[in-house]
Amino acid sequence: MNKSLVRRAAGRIRGFFAQIRTVLFLSYFVIILLCITIVGAVSFFISYRSMSERVESAGSQIVQQIQNNMDNDFHSKRNMLLAPYYEAEYTDGISAYPEMTDQQKFLFRQKLVNLFLKSFNITPIQDFIRFQIYFSDGSMLGASDDYKPWSASQVRSADWYLRTVAKDGIVLFSGPNDGDGHTDTKDTAYSSSMLIRMFASPERFIVVRVEYGDDLFRDIGKKDNLSANSRIVILDDRNKLVYASGDREAYSANADMLARLGGDSGKFWFRSGGDDELVSYVRSSYSGWKTVLIMPRSDIFGPLNRIKTTVVWTALIVFIVTFLISVLFGRSITRPILNLYKTVNRVKRGDFSERVEVTRNDEIGRIAMNFNAMQDELQTLIETKYVNQIKLQEVELAMLYSQINPHFLYNTLDSIRAMADYYRVSDIGDMAQALADMFRYNTRNKDEVVTLQEEAVQIDAYMKIQGIRFEDKIAYELDIEEELYNFPVLKMTLQPLVENAVFHGIERKRGKGTIRIVARRVPDGRVELAVEDDGVGLSERRLEEVRAKLRAPLLQESFPSDVSEGGIGFRNVYARYAIRYGDRMEMSIDSRKGFGTRASLLLPDERALPDGGKNLLHSGSGS
Repeated sequence: MNKSLVRRAAGRIRGFFAQIRTVLFLSYFVIILLCITIVGAVSFFISYRSMSERVESAGSQIVQQIQNNMDNDFHSKRNMLLAPYYEAEYTDGISAYPEMTDQQKFLFRQKLVNLFLKSFNITPIQDFIRFQIYFSDGSMLGASDDYKPWSASQVRSADWYLRTVAKDGIVLFSGPNDGDGHTDTKDTAYSSSMLIRMFASPERFIVVRVEYGDDLFRDIGKKDNLSANSRIVILDDRNKLVYASGDREAYSANADMLARLGGDSGKFWFRSGGDDELVSYVRSSYSGWKTVLIMPRSDIFGPLNRIKTTVVWTALIVFIVTFLISVLFGRSITRPILNLYKTVNRVKRGDFSERVEVTRNDEIGRIAMNFNAMQDELQTLIETKYVNQIKLQEVELAMLYSQINPHFLYNTLDSIRAMADYYRVSDIGDMAQALADMFRYNTRNKDEVVTLQEEAVQIDAYMKIQGIRFEDKIAYELDIEEELYNFPVLKMTLQPLVENAVFHGIERKRGKGTIRIVARRVPDGRVELAVEDDGVGLSERRLEEVRAKLRAPLLQESFPSDVSEGGIGFRNVYARYAIRYGDRMEMSIDSRKGFGTRASLLLPDERALPDGGKNLLHSGSGS
């Protein structure tokens, strides 16, 4: 018994895994899991590489941007030192200063100080501290404040002074002054100095020295959105520390890092304090200073830990969502297949009216549409080959019954009897001859297809009888194109239409009426047969009822099989042609109350066929 249970369980498992839904679900599950794993690993690796490259590139761009901003600022500050060159009296005064009187020297010094004060006031600089003006012998000509730290001999021996004179008119930017026993103010971060002279007397010149704070460096660092632990270091042209955003002493003592800052630009990884740091630097071609950006690895790749966590949680959420989507998607695929399978089973049992509901526009939807189209064709084939054959036989039987219309025959015989009572011998002969011609046409002509001329002869006999009956109340006209007299039509095509015109149009009209038969070719190549009368016409409601009967499917109608049900009329004529021609023929009826009625047939002209169209007409009644 245990083996039987195992076999049943194994069979259920095999059946479960054999289902399309299960196969699709497992396929999606494996593919999604594999894709998520690969995408997660590749994304993390690419993120790591991309972030490393972007940070290194960004570091170089940041230090370059900082250096460009500093150069722009330094260039503006250098231009302020050129103020004496804009007016000759200052350069002339510098050359003639030793020969001036004390009063002239005082006035010249005052003008010189006012000139630079005006320059620095017109263009305010937030980190400006003071400026000092020295003559070539080291004596101070003036200053923006009263601070006078050096004597003339100390100035001449100061490093910044000697370097400024050596540059011979090129601006010198240097860090805080040290090494000569004197210092700048405690707030001085760097200074700029420049030699100004007339080339006619090169031994007589002035040196202007301006001291600045570190606002420039602090502002530059804030504007570049650096991480919390990133630092900026500014070195002068001798690799001496000018500014550091962190511990100045730590950078001053870190000789190994400073030794690697060679060349005009570069970047390298440096280990300091137990953590690797990315060092990016660039040297200014204008001032010779170096801007160094130091970013710890933990700041650079710290976000990767958050990315890793985010990727894991995202992968988990995506997996759950895709799992649910896979289930729904699998069902959306298998459900229409299952519906198609059930429909095929119902069709297999003989229900040919069953159709698949098409709700998709993909391959499955197209299969369902093709299946429905196949069912439509199959049902149409059945109706065409079997049902329509039955209906055709009913129509033909009804036509045979109508060939000897009792009502018409009784009326004709009554008229003959009445005329015999009055001895109207000529009318009796004409009516009898016409009646004989009609019976002869119906009984001797066994062909179902006749020519339009033969139909016209039949109508002539019919209208002759009606003319005698109604005492010339009805006028009759033929308007047939000459080439259409041999046009093939079904026997008894025109008489039902003319009969309707007589009894429902002219007979009820007061006074005389006219019936007109038209046969002409229309622009699309078809032939129009029309019967027109100027009788009482039809009301709109009655006209719509007649048109509705013409539009109704043939399968819904039972044709008369007994003379008591009346003649074949419009509907029977339409049915006989519709069964044979289908959509290639049209029948219409137009009427207006009090103005008459027009019934028309549009038929294809198939006389160019070898059989003149007869075989095609007979094909509907074959098999």
